[in-house]
This record gives sequence, structure tokens and C-alpha cells, in this order.
Amino acid sequence: MKKSIWLLLLTAWGTTGSMVSPEPRVFVAATPCDAVPRHLLAIPREVDCEMIKWRLTLRRDPRNLGRDDFKLQYTYGMTKPGTQGFMNDGFSKEISGRWSFAGNTGPTPGKQIFTLYPASSGTAITFVQLNDRLLHLLDQQGNLMIGNAGFSYTFNSQGSNL
Repeated sequence: MKKSIWLLLLTAWGTTGSMVSPEPRVFVAATPCDAVPRHLLAIPREVDCEMIKWRLTLRRDPRNLGRDDFKLQYTYGMTKPGTQGFMNDGFSKEISGRWSFAGNTGPTPGKQIFTLYPASSGTAITFVQLNDRLLHLLDQQGNLMIGNAGFSYTFNSQGSNL
């Protein structure tokens, strides 16, 4: 009898454990290093910067709605000619915190808005979901950021759906 109870508890624990950590969504981008992303990422004005490489990981906890977290890894600096990298390897940083999404009534109605709330600063970072595989960075007024000839502000998904 005791063996049956322990086996049942062990099976139930193993089943619920797998529901807690769904696969995270990962989005990547290479963007210009303009004034808005410099402000959002606290990149100093005096640092020479023309490109930012982003890697955004979004995790959801289905058991605790509203307890979703993110990790944003980014590298910035001057591009190294003829490569996809940076001169002197650039500067790498990481921020984390919680995120949420909601419907949009602003300039792009009908689309989901993803907002990152970094634990280390009061500056939220906002994206609009263009489709299941694309996010696009928004400025502080909720408008789409416009890239340049070399880079855009569109983040591409690497992985499964949200």
C-alpha cells in the first residue's frame, strides 16, 4: 500500500514538473544603435556604436500567470568591416525581468504588444507582434522603429510558438 502511494506521488510530481518549464521563445535581431535603443539599454553616449545584436529569451510559467520572465543579452559597438561581428568584440551586457502582453489600441490596432520590465531599470521595452515569428521594436510613443540600409528593428523567432 505504501509503495503504491509513493509511486502515485512520484508519478504526479514528475508530470507537474514538466508543465512548469515550457520551451522558451528566443528572438534575435541586429539593429542600428540609434538614440532610442541606446536609451532603452543604457548605452553611454560617448561609446562609439553603430550596431546592436540582441538575443531575447521569453519564458512563460503556465502555473503562475503573470510570472513570465525574460532574459535579454545584447552586444553593441562598431561593426567589423567584411564580417557580421564587432571591432574588438564589442561590449556585451544582459538584463532580465518580467514581461507581459496585451492587445493594442495604439498605432497598430489588433496586434499584440509585448512589454519587457527590466528588474534593473524603470525603462520598459515594448514590441509589437507582427506574426508568430516576428516582433518589432516600438519607440516610447508606441510607433514602429525605422531601421536603415543595413539593419532593421525586426526580431526573428528561433523556436516554437508562444
